[in-house]
Amino acid sequence: MHIRNIFIIFAFIFCSFLLAGCDREKPAILFSSTPFSKEYGYTPQNTFKKGEKIYYLLYKPDEFKTRLIKIQVFRKDASKSEFWGYEYLYNKTAELQNKKLYTDYFIINKAGYYIFQIFEYTNTLKPVLRGIVQVVD
Repeated sequence: MHIRNIFIIFAFIFCSFLLAGCDREKPAILFSSTPFSKEYGYTPQNTFKKGEKIYYLLYKPDEFKTRLIKIQVFRKDASKSEFWGYEYLYNKTAELQNKKLYTDYFIINKAGYYIFQIFEYTNTLKPVLRGIVQVVD
C-alpha cells in the first residue's frame, strides 16, 4: 500500500507539470481602429470599413533578429476559389526602433480580405507573423 501511495503522488506531480505548464509568449500581430498606446490600450478588431485607418502592432517577445523587417500585404478576392484571386498590394521595409515592437497604420479603399505577412529581412521565405483583416463597404 505504501508503494502505491508514492506512485500516485508521483503520477499527480507529473500530470501537474504536464497539464499546468506555462506557455511561452508567442509572436502576434494585432489590428485596431484606434492607435495603440499605454493610456488608451487598443480596441481589437479584424473587420474595417473602406477608407478607415487600420492600425497594426507587431510583437515578437524573443526579438526580431535584425533591425529591418519586410511587411507584405495581399488582397484575397472573396468571390474566387482558394487558389485564385490574390492580388499583391503593399510591400514595405521598415527599420525597427524597438526589436520587440513595431506599429504603423495604412488605409485600404477596396473591400476584401487582406493577408499580412511579416518577414525578418534576412529570411524572406518564411514569415515570422501572419494576420488577416477584412475590409467591407
